[in-house]
Amino acid sequence: MSTTIGYSSELYLIDPQDLIKLKKTPVADAAIVMQKDPIIVLVGNSQSKQKDTLVCGRDIIKNAIANNLEYVEVRFVFHSNIANWNILPIFFKGLRKNYKFESKTIYHTSLSHLRSLHIERGFRNAENAYVISKRWHITPEKRIEKYNKLKNSILKKGFSDKFPISIMLCRRMGIKDSVDDGHHRIGLCVENNIDRIAIHFRAAGALMPLMQKFGLKIINKLCKIKH
Repeated sequence: MSTTIGYSSELYLIDPQDLIKLKKTPVADAAIVMQKDPIIVLVGNSQSKQKDTLVCGRDIIKNAIANNLEYVEVRFVFHSNIANWNILPIFFKGLRKNYKFESKTIYHTSLSHLRSLHIERGFRNAENAYVISKRWHITPEKRIEKYNKLKNSILKKGFSDKFPISIMLCRRMGIKDSVDDGHHRIGLCVENNIDRIAIHFRAAGALMPLMQKFGLKIINKLCKIKH
């Protein structure tokens, strides 16, 4: 099967203490990563028990830890689960879900930075909590109860690493990253001034690198206009 490497559309601020724990990416996998960012992480597939590995940047990470830096910029890459010729699942959610995978590796980041990337699909608060679709409907009372339960848990215990924000790489049109799950938690953290959160990554497929770069320029322009 002819596949490609997908590249995160964004550089993410990640705690270097999370990165130093990663093992080195196998040479064969590292060799096909064409991006030249200082720190790159290859996302693993938990279904096949693959863990995230570090493609490059270990010396930079060590230096950041030595200088007590809270975060460093990281590019995330992944092996596409979708063959190059099979373009339809890239664009259609119903087909794409059959190829989706996730990593269990948890990273810590700044919520304010994450929001500046414009990768949310909406903002959730008490007024619109759990109003998702006609097919997924609960009563106003149940919505409020569910929202308040989540709120009280976060205020009492803080943001839990057991429930990280899920970010799907190249989710939009095989190009742009997007928050896949966790909008309610994001909204509560914003309302309660909680900036340090936990995230992990999901992926399915991506357009070929040159198409990714070209398409990303267009999408980022549209995001700037929208925001």
